Amino acid sequence: MEDVLTLTCQSCNYEDEVVELDGFYYCRSCGQQNLDVVDTGAEDGEGIGVGGIYLAKHKRRVYASSEAINVPFSTPKDFGSKGVKFDVYIKEIRLRYIMGLQIMMELQCEALVKEFKVTPLICGLVGPIWLRLVSKTGVFDDDWADKKFHDSHLQKEGESEGKNKLGPHHIFRSLKNRIPLVCTIVVSYLACHIAREAIMPSDMIKWAREGKLPYFSAFVEVERKMGHPTIACPISSSYMFRPQRALSVHKLESHASSLAQFIGLQLPPVNFYALAYRYLKKLSLPVEKILPYACRIYEWSMSPDLWLSLSKDYFGLPTHVSVVSVLVVAIRILYNINGYGVWEKSLSYNDSAKDSTKDPKEHKQRELDCTGLLQHLQGIYIEIADTHEYSKNLPTYLKYCKDVVFAGLEPSYGSHEEENMMENLWKHYQNEENTKPSEPGKQHNTSFNRRLMTNSHDDNFYESLSETIGKLKLDMEENRFCYIAPSVKQKQLDYVHYIRKKDKGGLSYVAHADYYILLRAFARIAYDDDIRILHIGVLNLERRLAWLEKRIGQCLHLKPSNVSCQFCSVRATDNGSGDGS
Repeated sequence: MEDVLTLTCQSCNYEDEVVELDGFYYCRSCGQQNLDVVDTGAEDGEGIGVGGIYLAKHKRRVYASSEAINVPFSTPKDFGSKGVKFDVYIKEIRLRYIMGLQIMMELQCEALVKEFKVTPLICGLVGPIWLRLVSKTGVFDDDWADKKFHDSHLQKEGESEGKNKLGPHHIFRSLKNRIPLVCTIVVSYLACHIAREAIMPSDMIKWAREGKLPYFSAFVEVERKMGHPTIACPISSSYMFRPQRALSVHKLESHASSLAQFIGLQLPPVNFYALAYRYLKKLSLPVEKILPYACRIYEWSMSPDLWLSLSKDYFGLPTHVSVVSVLVVAIRILYNINGYGVWEKSLSYNDSAKDSTKDPKEHKQRELDCTGLLQHLQGIYIEIADTHEYSKNLPTYLKYCKDVVFAGLEPSYGSHEEENMMENLWKHYQNEENTKPSEPGKQHNTSFNRRLMTNSHDDNFYESLSETIGKLKLDMEENRFCYIAPSVKQKQLDYVHYIRKKDKGGLSYVAHADYYILLRAFARIAYDDDIRILHIGVLNLERRLAWLEKRIGQCLHLKPSNVSCQFCSVRATDNGSGDGS
């Protein structure tokens, strides 16, 4: 029988039975060692404690001889307790950790296929990528542990003493540093990328935070499939497989690029057509008109930012920003959005005159012009607010906390009162699940349109018009944009290039209202919601296109240099005729 003792963890206050390992005791919940308890291996009645258990709080003053004082309590193995060998620790912890990560990736692939309709092809792509990563790290090499701990422990203490002082947490931390938990999402994303799916790192991060993609609470399912940790792996599943924080979109893309280069994986560019189609559909824009033109710009420019392997730099733009930048430039060219005050004029447009027409062809034609486009983007911007599903109402948020945030958390040991209270509160909020939340976006949009219609018959119309423009200016100022009044002189074929300028130690951006409304709507659907980053992407693409036009113009106007040839030049012909005379 194993020596079992019930203790309260000093780190997480979790009270449970702990198992003695090499003379020390570890918490089953967080894996931390209890510093107040040591199994000395002594018999009862020897003055050390009950059953040889030494408790720090039972200290007492004893006047003993010098030989008794020099007892080495720091090495409890000397007292004859049963321990686990260093090699057994390595094999058990390494196998459990690697197998647990593999189960997490299997759960993620299953969710991507079932919940998000991703091609099942990714299930066959994840395996080779994962095996190449594990093989490249060398964690299953026979001498991996000796190489890893040689400098820090074995060299200082000697091989035998150094191995004895190494604990399971040293081995686990080394494995986690070599293959972090985030590698599960990275490998799953790389499989989607190779399968040419319209999935971006922003999607993976969003789904992981919402709990739809198994990541933060996957440790519960991992323990259910693998069972509880053994004596040779005294680390709880929550401590081993639960991430501490979420990654940003940029870091996930950077990790994916680094991992691909580490294992020698050649990556294609992003699937521009699928992503552009998805973004246009989400904004309810005419795909048949915009997408072919955008594809021409993409094929002509071939921006290096569309390759994942070239976007790993910290200052580089994410790939989805490059895709959206092409769409913004294409729409600006097609609809001539160059700061001519189309949006300002649309505020005073008589909606009743628009509704009076009965011809559907004329109505469809008006929807495709610049005025209809900007009005549509202004209205849909509020409707497509990217809110997480768990923020809909209180019952949904409580369920999210139970399943994701506090997954695996149980009431205090033996506290039935706390457990009953939690059940009663949960039943109370479950009764409110059928209540439907209000839709502030649509209400706000409806009231906005209604206000514009009634203002056309109001005496204070121009005052309300200035108020609407003033709100847009405030929104632009929050994103460090400066409002530019509409251009007076309208040119037929003029593309306005915006610039950035330094203002009080920072960069400020200038833009017309027409361009800002277009930019703002696309920034929201890209899950980045940072208009300045998308604006920088548009500026980079415009500079690249201008450079290409300049180079092509130079090539078209190049003239061949004067080269004398004996076959085609006049001088050679004259010399030839002279020789024959």
